[in-house]
Amino acid sequence: KPLGSSHCPCTGARATYMECELDISRAFGVSAKDDGPPSVFCVTDEMLRHPKWGQGLKDVLDKMGERSRRAQGLSKAVTYGGGMVLGSCKVYLLAAKHQGLGLLKIGPKRLYIAKGADEGLVEINPLCVLDFYVVEGHQRGGLGFTLFRRMLSSEGVAPAKLAYDRPSPKLIGFLRKHFSLARYTPQSNHFVVFDAYWSSGALRSGGSAASGGSGGVSARRSRSSVGFEAGARGGGGPALGPRAPSAPPDFE
Repeated sequence: KPLGSSHCPCTGARATYMECELDISRAFGVSAKDDGPPSVFCVTDEMLRHPKWGQGLKDVLDKMGERSRRAQGLSKAVTYGGGMVLGSCKVYLLAAKHQGLGLLKIGPKRLYIAKGADEGLVEINPLCVLDFYVVEGHQRGGLGFTLFRRMLSSEGVAPAKLAYDRPSPKLIGFLRKHFSLARYTPQSNHFVVFDAYWSSGALRSGGSAASGGSGGVSARRSRSSVGFEAGARGGGGPALGPRAPSAPPDFE
């Protein structure tokens, strides 16, 4: 069955989760207890081609991507397990054994961005946040913050150096609360690039840039991998960096 419910240790409330046939923790070599904390796993095309775990991971991406689509009211899922799948993108999964709790999809994009109302376009190639979702009932337990921080640590990038594809009001609030990101120039392609992107070191951390002309910007809609534990360490998955501090984000 795709849905279940449990007592959420983070909030103390009854919470829903997405139950998967695949033991996600085992697929990434992590020995997790049934009542243990969730871990963050990075899914790449290499894992999706794995002869034993690949199809199961594709099914997980399909189910969680559909949950994210419904939660955001989109006509088409951004994350899915079929077709060409990920390419240069990655999906960070927050999971505990058979329970899917959240996803974060990232990937590089070539964008034309206006730095200001009276300035021309600049071509940049940043890493972009394409899809971010935490299962309903777990959104105020710090899991979204843990998932996001693990991605930042793994990719070696600051949140200000990312571009965000059609971010929801909740994501905008999340970034303001945890990373003090608020100021940006609205773009015709609906990506958000915060003003802090252009600060010193932005090009080294966020991609290359070149002066743009006056051309238009098209509108659009929207085991190399390792596991990182949100709580105590398990058996086979190495942790990356210090544990992210617990914080109660208001985020979907």
